Amino acid sequence: MKRLILAAAVALTFPVYAQNAATVNGQPIPHAEIDTMVKAMASRGMEDNAANRKLILDQLITGEVLSQEAIEQGLDKDPETRMLIENSRKEILINTLIAKWMEDNTPSEADLDKAYEELVADAKEAKEYNIRHILVADEKEAQDLLKQIKDKAIDFEAAAKEKSVDVGSGQQGGNLGWAEADNFVPEFAEAVRKAKVKEIVDEPVQSQFGWHIIEVLDERAVEAPSKEEATPGLKQMVQQAKLQEYVEGLRESATVVESKEEAKETE
Repeated sequence: MKRLILAAAVALTFPVYAQNAATVNGQPIPHAEIDTMVKAMASRGMEDNAANRKLILDQLITGEVLSQEAIEQGLDKDPETRMLIENSRKEILINTLIAKWMEDNTPSEADLDKAYEELVADAKEAKEYNIRHILVADEKEAQDLLKQIKDKAIDFEAAAKEKSVDVGSGQQGGNLGWAEADNFVPEFAEAVRKAKVKEIVDEPVQSQFGWHIIEVLDERAVEAPSKEEATPGLKQMVQQAKLQEYVEGLRESATVVESKEEAKETE
């Protein structure tokens, strides 16, 4: 009878021990924790193999040892530490909520069709420009160089290669290729929109990078991508918009009371 009882006890406790990859001062580190970390690290290119699992286990053991020591020293009772722990807990919950929401709210075909129609409509009104520029640091240098180009003392391409501090485009004769104006900083974009094709902008244009001499070589209507090409980006865009609506809805339904002191400090 004793043997039967002992065998039953071993049978009951073995699965519990088998769930743990290690224990640290009696505190278990479950295999499931390693599985979760392997899954997370896989997105960064880490392979799921015995060596990497051992590496993760060693990190978890070290972490558990240090965590236990911190608790032993009473650091978990420190108010600032407790706040940091709570903030980390909230961040994990938020990320989990958002991941679950995204999984449960895949955009429908109707959503994608509507978004694509809007994309095509926007493309009809948009333009892209073939631009070249020369960037220099000083306004006087820009004015002098612009005059030389207009007087045909030096051609644009040679000036870009010799003088432009934008080395990448400078080596291409200043060519930036085709792009929509909105791809550039506001001052540059405004000058491009106002420019006449095949004419150098009358005055150098200042931006945060320096002084630009700009020429719009050509312009054309933006060609909308096919729905197949656009679908990955549309899915992300639609999902993000719906997520924003979801978050705003939760905020509107919540009871929020801000302290008067906080309101005064933000005025």
